[in-house]
Amino acid sequence: MTQNAKFKDLTPKIYWDADVEPEQIRRLLHGEIDRVGHIDRINLYRRLLMTYDWYTLLNLIPPDRLREALGEPVLKGIHPASLRDRYLYARNVLFD
Repeated sequence: MTQNAKFKDLTPKIYWDADVEPEQIRRLLHGEIDRVGHIDRINLYRRLLMTYDWYTLLNLIPPDRLREALGEPVLKGIHPASLRDRYLYARNVLFD
């Protein structure tokens, strides 16, 4: 499955409540644009982390963006706390 196909299939699950183009989400995730309507990268990372399993996330999030995706601004909005704790642990293992 190509990266574009992944986004086409996965975007409706991430943003079921917004009308966004998968290509715009891909561009946002890769840092090519700063926002898509009301969606910024922090919001995108939160939705990804709360929607998909770790291995799917590793396939979606570019390696050079993973530190940002596990950053404090993103994780402080993750619920439930047990999920946030798992990502804190992953961040500590990967970057500390």
